[in-house]
Amino acid sequence: MTVVYFHGQPGSPAELDLVFPDRREHQERVHAPDRATDRPDLSLSAYLDHLTADVLQRRPEGQIRLVGFSLGSYVAVEVGLRLEALGRGRDLSLDLVSAAAPLDCGDFLPDMAGGAVFALARNQPRLFSALTSVQGGLSRVAPGLLFAQIFAGAAGADAQLARDPAFQTTVRGMIAHSLARGARAYQREILGYVAQPAQRLAGLRAPITLWQGDADTWTPPAMAQAIVAVRPATLRRFPGLSHYSTLQAALPQILAGAA
Repeated sequence: MTVVYFHGQPGSPAELDLVFPDRREHQERVHAPDRATDRPDLSLSAYLDHLTADVLQRRPEGQIRLVGFSLGSYVAVEVGLRLEALGRGRDLSLDLVSAAAPLDCGDFLPDMAGGAVFALARNQPRLFSALTSVQGGLSRVAPGLLFAQIFAGAAGADAQLARDPAFQTTVRGMIAHSLARGARAYQREILGYVAQPAQRLAGLRAPITLWQGDADTWTPPAMAQAIVAVRPATLRRFPGLSHYSTLQAALPQILAGAA
């Protein structure tokens, strides 16, 4: 079985290091494309086609497991739809961790940490692009300040994670990689996500497992419930866990099931 991991936004494949400090535990088992630097010249639709072709090249036959974390769940769904259209639906399953539901599934933005950014992207994309430039510059000159702003509302187990120096170092690097070096890719995916209709998710036939922390403030539990209402899925809940802490709990179970 091929496991393909789609990181969050802002994020990078270094998210796997938050779960497996020894990289050998995942390097040979998980393909994690770095979407910050992979073909920033392509439009969103063309890039999603490119990701799909990459998956098919790596796994021309046999089982494919797509894992999407946070905003990476949007990418996993879009790649999954393309794989189904190409006849690979029977081979496909999806694991969506701390998943971001389509915004037209409910009134989520007031309860989301970062909801104002998504609202800006949906309503004023030019201002959103300008904000991304400011954040990219801040991630270069004051990564600690940007980290503090992003994690100011961390809840549940993520509040403890945010105080861990090793976690801080890794996440600061991911944020800078995504918002500075990968700004073009970050923008195209956020703008695509805020415009994704719920019908896209509803049209996916492959089995879906949702992994949701009950204390998540980035992608609140209401998002997982809305996904299940639009498209029936298995929902795994984690009491007391939030965004990244759910990833740490879920990913080892996902890989164990893919062994």
